Amino acid sequence: MSQKEREELRQLWAGLVAEFRASGLGQAQWARQNGYKVRHLQYWLRKFPATDAAASETMAWVPVVPDREATPSLVVRVGSAAIEVPPGFDPGLLRAVVRTLA
Repeated sequence: MSQKEREELRQLWAGLVAEFRASGLGQAQWARQNGYKVRHLQYWLRKFPATDAAASETMAWVPVVPDREATPSLVVRVGSAAIEVPPGFDPGLLRAVVRTLA
């Protein structure tokens, strides 16, 4: 393969790698849809590592929701009723609910 052919191949794959990264698809799915072998895509992905700027464009912050199971809570039973009291509860509201159930 001549130097010119290698450079053309490199330019082709630079574009294909950019398309893959922009697609949001997995490697196998993208390769299958575009008629390439996954191992070829993986080879060129190593040749063209994502820059920090390109990587940050595809990253997004995701809100973290605390796991209710991990948050300690108190369960108050009044007769057949049960009240789950989470941390940071309103004591006045709890008193009113307990009085109503009693």
